[in-house]
Amino acid sequence: MSAVAAITGAVSVGIAAAALTPFTRARLVEPLHPRLVSAPVLGLLGALFGGLAGWRLDTWPQAFAFAVMALASALLTATDLAAHEIPHRIMWPSAGALVVSLALAAGIQGTWLRFGVALLTGLVIAIVYFVIAWFGKGQFGVGDVSLSLLYGIFLGWLGLPHALVGAFGAFLVHVPVSIVVLLLRRTGRKAELPFGPSLIAASWLAAYVGPAVMTLLVGR
Repeated sequence: MSAVAAITGAVSVGIAAAALTPFTRARLVEPLHPRLVSAPVLGLLGALFGGLAGWRLDTWPQAFAFAVMALASALLTATDLAAHEIPHRIMWPSAGALVVSLALAAGIQGTWLRFGVALLTGLVIAIVYFVIAWFGKGQFGVGDVSLSLLYGIFLGWLGLPHALVGAFGAFLVHVPVSIVVLLLRRTGRKAELPFGPSLIAASWLAAYVGPAVMTLLVGR
């Protein structure tokens, strides 16, 4: 099922992301790198995240939720890299679609406790990120806090180890990402760098290896 789901996810999400190029561009005021919100880039990102989502899929009732996260990942990665922006008109509809799709999956599978834990996990992670943002002197903004809620719910559905590794691993991922961006752009160390792509990358890594990482950190 993983191979079929991965191919299906890559194709369908890739096409959807490319088709949403005009919608995505309209959400940005002044993109610094407009080429990053072009149809080819969004299509490639959609195919990447769609493949990851399909390969990670456990049961078919969860398919729509995983597709939502793959599409949101493609669009929000592009917008944050292009304009340092997490557009609310992409972020909040994605969050709403995720909650509804997970509720449907919970109803079909009879996993309402899992659904409740996912919501609570997302809320707690968002609160932690809000506190860090409040005292962090602009290290990341409100958009990143809302993004942490979205991925906190998704990873909370997968399990607490996934959520913890994704939420806090984002800060570790951000270090090499920042170095690469600085080298490519040849900007100074004080240049503003988007945090969203690091959180998104760490979340998808955690979706696969979260429990293994937790085992290495805390042991058995």
